[in-house]
Amino acid sequence: MAENPKQSGGRRIVSQAEAEAVTAKAGVSSVTRTKVGKPVGERLGLNRREFMAYATAGSLAVLTALGLGTMISPNKDDELVQALTGGGGWIPGGFAYPRIKKGQFGGKFTLARSGESYSLEEAPELNSTGKFFIVKVDKAKGETENGIVATNDNNVGVETSDGGYLIAIYQVCTHLGCLIPFQTSQNRFICPCHGSTFERNSHFVLGPAPRNLDQFPITIEDGALVVDTGKKKTGLTHG
Repeated sequence: MAENPKQSGGRRIVSQAEAEAVTAKAGVSSVTRTKVGKPVGERLGLNRREFMAYATAGSLAVLTALGLGTMISPNKDDELVQALTGGGGWIPGGFAYPRIKKGQFGGKFTLARSGESYSLEEAPELNSTGKFFIVKVDKAKGETENGIVATNDNNVGVETSDGGYLIAIYQVCTHLGCLIPFQTSQNRFICPCHGSTFERNSHFVLGPAPRNLDQFPITIEDGALVVDTGKKKTGLTHG
């Protein structure tokens, strides 16, 4: 006996048309189903792929917010930032502005000695961390030599009560950037690389260097001498 095509395994297969007819006869509206067999309007749970997609999107949003906060949040204690922002707390590109602490090269150095404790005869005092020499010179003599400081901005030194003048000379030679020592025997700065020579007040004497030694400004803050290595003053070019 041939198997009834509408039966399988003892079960009768009902066609879609027959199912709809039965539903209509019973007075119950048919339920439209989705492609995955779930009724429309039924709340579906998140599968693993959807969960990972939402988690990744949320993480990226948090990281983006943190990144933007870093980019517009500068170091409020830095004088350059304060000058640029007028004391404001937020500026675009704040991450690119310096975050240099005091006592680090590029920041301020507070000297332990008073201006009067330096003498005209002693050798320049080297601060190796700040890469500068502290030198006391005779201001009156220097002024007769066409400016004792001899930089493009002469407001870099500080006068002491005993008539002396303190300057901070950058340790780097103005020729090719070698660290230059002070030769006590000759009372001059002499570069070990190519022989450029400078007076103790930074003035060029001889050699391939194109200008005087650069300097850093010295100020008095709360009674102490402070050297700002973030504001280099370029030495004057010799003729």
